[in-house]
Amino acid sequence: MGYFPFFVELKDTPGLIVGAGRVGLHKIKKLIDYGPQLTVVAKEFDSRVKEIQGIVCEQREFTDSDIEGKSFVIAATQDEQLNAHIYKLCSERHIPVNVVDDKDKCSFIFPSVIRKGNLNIGISSGGASPAMTMLLADRITDSIPDNIEGILDYLEEIRPKAKELIEDDVRRSRFLAYMAGLTLKENRVPDEEETKHCLEKYYK
Repeated sequence: MGYFPFFVELKDTPGLIVGAGRVGLHKIKKLIDYGPQLTVVAKEFDSRVKEIQGIVCEQREFTDSDIEGKSFVIAATQDEQLNAHIYKLCSERHIPVNVVDDKDKCSFIFPSVIRKGNLNIGISSGGASPAMTMLLADRITDSIPDNIEGILDYLEEIRPKAKELIEDDVRRSRFLAYMAGLTLKENRVPDEEETKHCLEKYYK
């Protein structure tokens, strides 16, 4: 069946990571910039985990009640029995869960992520080859214009004007597609006069 690539707002979302070794650290680093409220529970902590600002670290054994109130859970321990137990608990409560290195016990997985401003691209092989997704991510990154953040800001700004002036949905979609193609091809943001000229061609 495969995994559907949802994009989820994680800001202030409560999440639990069980395990604070190298793998747990990697998961935290992937998530932290998106603003979730992360609690990390582990008997032992990689010192680098405790240096990360904005997370709650609890150095102790995992208890079943730790998953209560959590929107997602990541089991990143080296104890397969504990990981399986966490998966079972989460599945019974319909809490999204990821068990590292065991895709059969994952209701969600981590893609390779490309992020530049508002641009977010996730690439997944469904767990078949994380190495391949990383290589593909590198190729895609190389093809993205250096000015993509400015381009996306510009395209977002012109949408309300296009909606105001171009009543026909098809013509408006064509205009926005044309402007996206122009900015991508030339790696630049058109000035006000050029934007006005392009708009006139579509609403006249």
